[in-house]
Amino acid sequence: MTRVVLLHGLGNNEHIWDALAGHWRPGVRVHAPRLPWHSGGIAGWRHETDSAGLLERVLDAAPGGADLVVAHSYSSIVLLDLLSRRAAAGDPLDLPAVVLVNPFYRGDADDFQWDLIAETLDDFPRTMAESIRLRTTDRPIDAELLADMARRMTDWIGPYGWLRFFDSYLRTPLFPVAEVRTPALVVGGALDESAPPEEARRLAAALPAADQLELPGCGHFPMLQLPDRFTAAVHAFIDRIPLRAALALGT
Repeated sequence: MTRVVLLHGLGNNEHIWDALAGHWRPGVRVHAPRLPWHSGGIAGWRHETDSAGLLERVLDAAPGGADLVVAHSYSSIVLLDLLSRRAAAGDPLDLPAVVLVNPFYRGDADDFQWDLIAETLDDFPRTMAESIRLRTTDRPIDAELLADMARRMTDWIGPYGWLRFFDSYLRTPLFPVAEVRTPALVVGGALDESAPPEEARRLAAALPAADQLELPGCGHFPMLQLPDRFTAAVHAFIDRIPLRAALALGT
């Protein structure tokens, strides 16, 4: 039995993973908790300043623990923060492997320029709209209605919620990722306009025990766009974990 914990991103919830339900192979047990930054919980989280600490408690509460944690978008930053701080403290997280999906990551603080703030802020409603559109495939949504729904979602997340995300993104160059020996698969979408695929490539290169996968024809939500290929990639990584773990330990 392989226990997989799925972590949704900012402004989504555990149902973002529902499309994968029919694609997991026998022997994989999935747990998808609702995180503090879920779509209905922003008001209680937006003033929080230690999301990594909150995530640590979520992982500790996972039934039976986790053999693999899959983190999407904002949650990939939070998980990377937690992995890095624990590794740097000489107390690595007891986690066999992770998959970081469409991560936001920059390895050099000088990569952040003023214009990136406006670009990322302006792109936020488009990302929300992409999520809504991909989750409502049973019926087409009028473009004006979709834009209105995305605006309402960004208004609900609000400036504090967005700043929690951007502050975490700004700190990614400061994470001691070179200390993280946890086997990792870093997944990027070739057409991702929110977290460009080169950021996944940078992160995979910075992590000592990481593989990198780029999904062609895919944007920021591969679990919705390519559920079969996404789960196949996770299954293939699960099969490689023992070898990757040995390499990470230098054996």
